[in-house]
Amino acid sequence: MKRAVVIGGNGKVGGYLCPMLVAEGYQVTAVSRSENPPPVWMPGYEAVERVRLCRGEPGFEAAVAALRPDVVVDMICFTQEEMQAMVDALRGKVAHYLCCGSAWIHGPVRCVPAREEEDRVPLCEYGRQKSAMEETLAALWREEGFPGTMVHPGHIVCPNTWPINPQAHKEPWVFDVLREGRPLALPDLGMGTLHHVHAADVAGVFLAAIRAGEPSFGQGFHAVSPRAITLRGYAEAVSAWFGREPQLEYQPLGEWMAGLSPASAAQARDHLAHSPSYSMEKAREHLGFVPRYTSLQAIRECLASLGALKQA
Repeated sequence: MKRAVVIGGNGKVGGYLCPMLVAEGYQVTAVSRSENPPPVWMPGYEAVERVRLCRGEPGFEAAVAALRPDVVVDMICFTQEEMQAMVDALRGKVAHYLCCGSAWIHGPVRCVPAREEEDRVPLCEYGRQKSAMEETLAALWREEGFPGTMVHPGHIVCPNTWPINPQAHKEPWVFDVLREGRPLALPDLGMGTLHHVHAADVAGVFLAAIRAGEPSFGQGFHAVSPRAITLRGYAEAVSAWFGREPQLEYQPLGEWMAGLSPASAAQARDHLAHSPSYSMEKAREHLGFVPRYTSLQAIRECLASLGALKQA
């Protein structure tokens, strides 16, 4: 039986991916630094072996390699240095190494939806690291045949956790405002965009790449919903779920930012600077993968799981 190791296997995506791999016939090990269960316990997760290891501790990469995996999915690798250490430990020992990237490999895009190779001028160090990691895996495949793949999610939505809201930050009070029919302020004309993705669809891209094998080596793939949504459209949809007419107000960006907490303002500024809208065509063309969830379907399932869709 082939063995798969998912580093971060008790997280949002790992909670879906591990049972998917079990269903594919893999012996699956979820590596994590805690014994916490995943946010969603899917059928099949009970068959997953769980091992506590912490990245950054001496011998972490060697301990993963000692599990003798055929496939390693690395959900919690954030720097090129971390990835290189894992590659060095796995070189010649695995059939496929897959690493979680980020849609923040892109800066502001010129045309939408943007494909993976377009507008690759990241705005932050996080995005620069993820982009460099993909470039490294591409070079390793060209130069020595190392079988690596990157998957770049948008805003991951998972039941039992709060999604990025229509103000482009994480505070759940925004949904209370819409549920109660109170006015909600949006920046400028509310036409900034967000690009959510259900955690099950992120897991689905990883699984499709594993199934594809060599055609995915040295490649990076977006993992997002079929279409991005505007802040305005998002707020209008949530209001309708509550049976409310949206009471939206529009403010200049600077004035609007001043009304948020510092943490929320920083999150919103980052999301609005990107205003993401990314293409899933490459995953469809190379992997045969099409997302199951639209952004709004994913968000609605998430809010329902939290009890947040109760009528006012």
